[in-house]
Amino acid sequence: MKKSFTFLLLSALMMLSFQIPQSAHAEGSAGGLETLILVRDSNEMWHNGVTVNAPQPMTEVKGVTYVAAKAFMHEIYGKVAYDSKSKKYTLTSGKNVLQLVADKSTYTINGATKSMTGAPYVLKGTLMLPVRVAAQSFGLTMRNLPATKQIELTWSNAPIAKFSVSELNPYAEQTPVRYTDESYHPSGLAIIEERWENNNDIFEQPGTYVVTHWVKDELGNWSEPYSVTITVKPANQPPVASFTIEKETYRMGEFITYTDLSTDDEDRIVSRVWTNAQRGFFEPGPQTVTLRVTDALGEVGEVSKTITITDETLYTKEEFDLLYTEPGEKFEMSGSSVLQWPTLSYNINDRQQTLIRANSPETIREEGIYYEDMVSGDVRFLLHNQNGRSKPVKIYIVLTNNNLEPATVRMGAKGMAGPNPIVSTVGKAVTGRFLESLLSPQYSYVQIPAGESRMIFQEYSDKAVKPGDVYSMFADVWMSAALDFKVVVVDAERDVISALPGLSILESDKVHVRGTFDNANRIMYVNQMVGDVKSRMVLADNAVDTRISGIDKTTGMPVLNAGNYGVLYTIQLNNVQPHTAIVLSPRGGHYAGAFTVNGKVVYTTSTSILRNTNELGMLYKTGDSAESVTITFTPANGSMLPINLLFMPLPTPKV
Repeated sequence: MKKSFTFLLLSALMMLSFQIPQSAHAEGSAGGLETLILVRDSNEMWHNGVTVNAPQPMTEVKGVTYVAAKAFMHEIYGKVAYDSKSKKYTLTSGKNVLQLVADKSTYTINGATKSMTGAPYVLKGTLMLPVRVAAQSFGLTMRNLPATKQIELTWSNAPIAKFSVSELNPYAEQTPVRYTDESYHPSGLAIIEERWENNNDIFEQPGTYVVTHWVKDELGNWSEPYSVTITVKPANQPPVASFTIEKETYRMGEFITYTDLSTDDEDRIVSRVWTNAQRGFFEPGPQTVTLRVTDALGEVGEVSKTITITDETLYTKEEFDLLYTEPGEKFEMSGSSVLQWPTLSYNINDRQQTLIRANSPETIREEGIYYEDMVSGDVRFLLHNQNGRSKPVKIYIVLTNNNLEPATVRMGAKGMAGPNPIVSTVGKAVTGRFLESLLSPQYSYVQIPAGESRMIFQEYSDKAVKPGDVYSMFADVWMSAALDFKVVVVDAERDVISALPGLSILESDKVHVRGTFDNANRIMYVNQMVGDVKSRMVLADNAVDTRISGIDKTTGMPVLNAGNYGVLYTIQLNNVQPHTAIVLSPRGGHYAGAFTVNGKVVYTTSTSILRNTNELGMLYKTGDSAESVTITFTPANGSMLPINLLFMPLPTPKV
């Protein structure tokens, strides 16, 4: 009887084992530790004690053990994808990505290339994966059990707590801190609960705080703690605005010095705004001067002082401006009065340099060849365009050597500016950079074999010009032989060489100038005394200072270089009296450019532009003895002409 009972019990247990359902995959373990046991030469796998079947048995080939990849990945909560075009398998589990190709021993894990012993292969439509590679790739602990012909794989399946912090060094009582939860579950289980410590939105006191986060999954498993240290600084103090002046009472036209003594607890004042801080006043009465300072966190400090201006005059407004306006600054004066001053005579000596002015059509509306010609020797390129298309473009200079011998191109002084939507900003910058480059040119060379083409000034062509932007360049080159050149504009995404055969020469816009001009270097000599009385020198007016002539080689028509843009002027003033101010007066409208005066580049102006004929730009002041002064410039792209140079005696200093 006892024997029969035992037999019935064993039969019931066996029936129970066959009735275990094959679920999508075994349930995660309650402690977060997962176990997967593989059996050699068997389709069976035991996941957390539950039997699951693979389409192919775990197999050993030449000492390497393989498992059916798809079934294996399913049990570690991963997936397999196959790209038939590249024949690449992508195995993903959590944040780990393994990529491999059947019958190849190299693979990548998270983008890093590695090699394996053996190689994956396909058996009856099933990808067989080396078990050791799988364990290493997905962070599984692997243990061989030779006695039972098993391999035991274990891994943690607990949720992972993680978060980021908006500010690691907030200010106490001031800086809001945001925490972004980045927690996840490696198996995709739901996170149903979380716990925080010290996750304050605002910290009340300075010090070091450890913010810690835990999360719990749907099986009740808690993550390991994840912590971030936050160092809270003392509350930011607003900056203290402060300045001094030498005294409280000044005469009209007396120079005032303001000394900024503002402080900040972190020495991070980012803005200083003065109100009514004139260097001199020209009406009697009280004047209030205000200084407002702002620190990096937006805190503001402000202070005001009132000074008294008496009815006594030290200097007139014109005298004051001449004395105290520095080179690169501007001042105001009636522009019409200048026209009554006597003009200086000068001798002109033009010197040969070929000028290529590619300025028409100035507005880019279509792809094409904007100018072409054949030139040799010393050449200056002037390019100035605005993109009127709806998409970005690039501008190229392409040289072609049609000679039987190779040619050399030497690139020297150059100025490039833009792309930028403000034409005066571009014009001033390109002129100043060209003049600065002329002072110490850096040479580079390009060799062009016979019958081949090359692009020069690649750094200019590399920049895409967005719609509405202005782009400009001056550049001096020397060519050892006659070379064909083309100025070409194509959409930024196109290859210029492949596009070139389909491009045509565009017509001029009939407003701006393009052409090839000779004698692009103009030297002017002034031998008479300068600075003893107010006088002026007229430039780029096409009456006294005439335009150079040339030919539009695309049409064969003669052209004049309106404004002489691209012409390099050198003005030699041989006898400038002591205490003379040399000033720029724009006569055609606004002007934003640069001049080299005795070896130093001066911008007009350093911080702004000359907006009209009533604004003058200071260029230079002579000292206590007569001087020879050399001024070099080229008319600034985008500015209005003509211009006058003014020579104004400085007032006698007073106390």
